[in-house]
Amino acid sequence: CRAMYSYLIDPFGFCKNSESIGGHTPVSELERLASVCADRSGELIWKVSGSLDNHQRPCLLLKVAGSVNLVCQRCLDSLVYELDSTTTVMVAKTEEEADEIEESLEDEEAVEVIVSDGKVEVMDLVEDEALLALPLSARHGICPDSSMDGWKEKRESPFAALKELAKKVDGQKNE
Repeated sequence: CRAMYSYLIDPFGFCKNSESIGGHTPVSELERLASVCADRSGELIWKVSGSLDNHQRPCLLLKVAGSVNLVCQRCLDSLVYELDSTTTVMVAKTEEEADEIEESLEDEEAVEVIVSDGKVEVMDLVEDEALLALPLSARHGICPDSSMDGWKEKRESPFAALKELAKKVDGQKNE
């Protein structure tokens, strides 16, 4: 199942001309992302901007933000997670060129290198970036434990219960 909207670009021309594209996409249209979320609600706001680096190599600056609902791994309730990620994606024409680019990059640089035959589906890049930005194990800071609230209020202290039991036992002994 493909996303409802397709944004197929030639990354080499896109970067050379310093073009940019952006939009809003519902999580429900991104099948891989929706499959790891608690539900299909939420929306991503994204922007892809093209440029050439100092070596005249094509670079795509990819920004993805928005809210998705994940499952808290501690309490299994829904957890709203705010995505806000920016990545640089460099584009190579061959695997060999991609290897050369990766070797030339500083280790500290957060740069992805992809190989393209002249066509890139922007929504695949957006979805990949959203997936990579998700936490490995989503958790609330403090889990909302609503199922136990009523029980905690009504629950009698075990010591109070023992005190009542002791009174009954004492009452029976004195009879």
